[in-house]
Formats: sequence, C-alpha cells, structure tokens
Amino acid sequence: DGEGGAIVTWQDFRSGTWDVYAQRVSAAGTPLWTASGVVLGSAGLDQTTPKILSDGAGGAIVMWLDSRYGEASSYPYAQRVNAAGTPQWTADGVELCPSGSVYGPSLVSDGAGGAIVTWHDNRSGYLDVYAQRVNAAGTLQWTATGVALCTATGNQVNPTIVSDGVGGVIITWQDLRGGNYDIYAQRVNAAGTPQWTYQGVVLSDATSEQSYPAAVSDGAGGAIVTWLDLRSGNYDVYAQRVNAAGVAQWTANGVALCTGAGNQLSATIVPDGAG
Repeated sequence: DGEGGAIVTWQDFRSGTWDVYAQRVSAAGTPLWTASGVVLGSAGLDQTTPKILSDGAGGAIVMWLDSRYGEASSYPYAQRVNAAGTPQWTADGVELCPSGSVYGPSLVSDGAGGAIVTWHDNRSGYLDVYAQRVNAAGTLQWTATGVALCTATGNQVNPTIVSDGVGGVIITWQDLRGGNYDIYAQRVNAAGTPQWTYQGVVLSDATSEQSYPAAVSDGAGGAIVTWLDLRSGNYDVYAQRVNAAGVAQWTANGVALCTGAGNQLSATIVPDGAG
C-alpha cells in the first residue's frame, strides 16, 4: 500500500458463489477497510482467481475471471480500489475482453495508474495470446477485444508479462506452432502496437518441449525468461535474455541452469538488481 502495509485480494464463497474481495492491512497488522473485506466483484455466478497490483497511489487494481454470462465461459474483469477501500470503476468491474473464453491471465502496471493484462483465449478455435490496457479511469485503451500478439498455427498458452520500462510490456508464452511447445516473446508499446517480429521472437525451439515461462525485466528494456525444458528427456531449467530490440543475448535456445538427474519443476525468477 506504499505505507508499510499491504492490500490483499481473494475469492470468497460466503454468498454461495465465488466473489472477489479485498482488504487493506496496516504496518501494525490492523485491517483498515470494512470488516471481512470490500467486495470488488459479485455479479451472477462465479468470480475467481484474482490477481493484484499497486495502482501507485495507495490503492490497487485487481483482475479476475468472471463467469457471469454462464459457467461455460470466463471473461477477464478488473476493478480499481483506492486507499480508503472504495471501488473506483464500474460496479462489479470493467470487462477487459468480451470475446472467447479466457485462460491464464496476468497483469503489470502501465506506469500511469492503469494496467496491461495478457491472457490466452479460444476465439479462433485455437488458443492464442492477447493483451489489453486499461487506464487509471477504467477505460480500455486498445482494440475492444484485445491486441493479438500471436495467432500462429496451433496453441499459444501460459503467457507471462513484464514491463519494458517505457509504458509497454514484454510478453512470453509457450507455442505449439512447430509441433512441440517452444518459448516465444513479443514486445508491445504503450499504444498497443507489437514491436518485434510478427507472431513473436523465438527464445527457444530446441528439440522436444519448452514450457511454463516466467520472466522479469532486465532493467534495460528487455527481459530475462526462464522455463522448463524437456530436451534431455527430463524437465530441466533454462533461461534466455532478450534485449529491447527482440534479439536473444545468450546461448542459442537458452542457458542451462539445472540439468540434474530427474525432473526440475516450478521455476520462478526475480531480478538481482544488476542486470
């Protein structure tokens, strides 16, 4: 919350369906908003899997998957809550994409009080990667159903997103266009325009499967990406750095971080503060 405390979000079944709530806790551990939390999304049916980031002004932006139109489909919604616990946008949230059933959303700050969100959805019959920006006022900034980042043959899934430091983002995903999952990335500027090769830059297309990317900014407009890699016959951990121009900086198909016996899983990543 910028003052030594935190804002927490969760999905909550108190009403008999899943809703999204939030609470602010002070540095002393005292809840500051309505007892048992402020409701952010409670439209019909379920609101689930909330994700949260700071709005840079003492509040937060929370997004979730919403099945208010029927359990067969989930749509991404978001709400901004201020430091006092008052929702700032449309009641029950702003719809970020009205097309297709959405999976695997994640978000980062746009650096101006809003957020940029990525997900994969099935509107084309395949799973493809899209993104949307919502500003501090809750207004969508890009194409109504999101900017297509990759619609190549086969499925593109599990996108992850980091800021590029100048109002845009770098998004990475696992991509089945080659017959096995590979790791690709795309940079999108603040206006929603992809900046790198059409359908994305390949970070690893080694033999067999590369999956579940995770990424952080490299502090210089690019990103460092890690993933799980099956090229040896077991899951190992690899990484690659891509610069602001979309050019891979390390060994082709990635640097091996761990190729120990058996499987290595659940790789996560943070910056070391020095690139």
